[in-house]
Amino acid sequence: MKPGTIYNFVLELKRRRVFRGIVVYGASTLVLIEAATNLAPYFGREHPPTWFVVLLGIGFFVSLWFSWIYDFTPGGIKKTEPVSDVPVIIPRKEVRTYQTTTFISVLLIIGLLSYNIIQGPKEKRIRDLEKSIAVLPLETNNLSPSQALNYDFIGREITSSLSKVKECRVLVWDDCRRYSRGNKNPQEIGKELDVSLLLIWEPYITDEQQHLFVELVSVDQASLLWSERFEIKDYLSTAITKISRKISKKITRELRIPLTPRERAFIDEQPFSAQATLYASMGKANTQDAWNQTVTGNIDKNGKNNDFTDSISFSTAIKYFTDAIKEDPAFAEAYANRAKARLMGIRAGFFDRSVLDESWEDIEKAFDLDPNHPEAHVAMGFYYYYGKELYSLAAVSFQKANELSPRNNEYLYYLMKIYVELGNWREAKVLSDKVRMSNPYNALFYTNLGLVYAYLDEISTALYCQDRATDILPQWSASYINKAYSLCFRGKIAEARESIVEAIENTGKSFHRFHAELDLYDGNYVSAVQYIELANEQEFKILQESKGDAFLIKAKIHKYAGHLDQAKEYYGKASEYFSDQLILDPENYHDYSKLGLAYAGLGKKKLAIDNGQKALELGMQNYSGYFFPIILYDMALNYAIIGDHDSALNTIKELLNTRSLYTLDFIKIDPDLKPLLDDPGFKDLNP
Repeated sequence: MKPGTIYNFVLELKRRRVFRGIVVYGASTLVLIEAATNLAPYFGREHPPTWFVVLLGIGFFVSLWFSWIYDFTPGGIKKTEPVSDVPVIIPRKEVRTYQTTTFISVLLIIGLLSYNIIQGPKEKRIRDLEKSIAVLPLETNNLSPSQALNYDFIGREITSSLSKVKECRVLVWDDCRRYSRGNKNPQEIGKELDVSLLLIWEPYITDEQQHLFVELVSVDQASLLWSERFEIKDYLSTAITKISRKISKKITRELRIPLTPRERAFIDEQPFSAQATLYASMGKANTQDAWNQTVTGNIDKNGKNNDFTDSISFSTAIKYFTDAIKEDPAFAEAYANRAKARLMGIRAGFFDRSVLDESWEDIEKAFDLDPNHPEAHVAMGFYYYYGKELYSLAAVSFQKANELSPRNNEYLYYLMKIYVELGNWREAKVLSDKVRMSNPYNALFYTNLGLVYAYLDEISTALYCQDRATDILPQWSASYINKAYSLCFRGKIAEARESIVEAIENTGKSFHRFHAELDLYDGNYVSAVQYIELANEQEFKILQESKGDAFLIKAKIHKYAGHLDQAKEYYGKASEYFSDQLILDPENYHDYSKLGLAYAGLGKKKLAIDNGQKALELGMQNYSGYFFPIILYDMALNYAIIGDHDSALNTIKELLNTRSLYTLDFIKIDPDLKPLLDDPGFKDLNP
């Protein structure tokens, strides 16, 4: 190459303004890429399409070629001529136009670049947000039952639409709808619900128009990310099904979440009529409320009896599901949930088993219409769980439901409970961890998780779960009692008593029956007698104890207080009660076990052993991880009371090698077992 060739070439590039073209094209490309990146989520993509980037790359070489051959001049686009000594005269007007357009172009490029630079951190913050969302319930005390169900439908539909976005973790509506925010700020609400985003909605209704105002609030950033007002033009059911889908898409755009075509299809999908969907929503709300009222003793979120008790029941739920089916006979989920309402009603004592045949017909219809619908498998799971008590078959159904809908922690929860019944503690542990890590806002879930962890001897986690349950529903007594029992079974009577005192303060209920038992273990028999005689029937119901169970605990307390005649009277009443129950249900191992204890208290050794052994035999045939250890413990008490220490110690050894709540610390404080402590064989116990 001749000397000066490169230098001359660079000068020629400069003369032809190629460098300027490269700079302008590069700046424009940067703006286009940034703009495309920001717009991509609106079209269901995470990044700009490949073809767009390839075109920009090809455009770079085209711009080089164009800059070499042509030039933008005040006189327009002209072919670049070789170097000439003759100056080209350009009109002043064309020069001014050229300068103005160039200046505006530069300003636009600088403005777009500045916008992207400024918006960059904000975009990053939004992309880095944890996509966990809670749709808060509407809070008003002036709604009739029908209005409450209509507004419940709004929250349920918005939650349902958002739940179809894989990148979002959306708190289930049945948890959110019970949440009371009161005067709490977003940070407090987000912490309690364990979410980063809150969706707040409020309907505005006048005589002529209806609107729905929606806000998306960031908990971490304490800022409003998005808000919009939607006009409700059609019937409520039709309008809400449409609006909820719009809201879901707008939120994903605001959060820069790229929707896949599959997710868009799921969100837009509306396989059943809006009115049928509304009826089904009302059925779900009634089922859940009836279930919660049964479990929690019929209290609302403020600790008061629910004002709509008469209108909320499993029967009302079934009516709504029936209306949904009439509206749309191909509604598989409505059939499944109608069966589920009946089966949950059996468990709650609302129905007897005569409704099993109707439940099975609905389950079969649901499977005929949609064999892969998760709720159809859940309904079948409840049929075997609550209806037939065939836990292995129930587990298969819930496993399938979980495969079809792996993000639904309700399915995991019930599968966990079934594994406990089966005594499959390894799987129960895995599922308990999954349910707990999903952070459900559900007191029932947490208190039962606490029991499972207590069985697993993870006491700190068990106590955490019970405390979490009381935080969520402080007016419900079950979590306090379960915590007290977890402590009591480890010999921590003082701490158990603290939990009961807390229960009294927060629930306003008396716990004389529990105080009596704690005094019994403390050896304070006089106080125990006073408390047990004050205990009313409701206190025993809270502990799911029958009249026969009440007779047994009273007999035991009076026995150690030295009131032998009264103890004998109560043991006699207990034996009569459980004998009558066994006539009605001759396969009930619980009743055989308790009847054995009653006979032991009466000194009828053979009857005591025969009934205890019968309970063990039936318990092995219908094994329950929850209840079989109780039968073993009753049998150990049985042997100890009649003076057969060797058999009692052997039974305790078997019990301690079985997954249960019972510990040596508890065995040492039960007065029925204290005679065993001086037996040489007691030292050989090895849990």
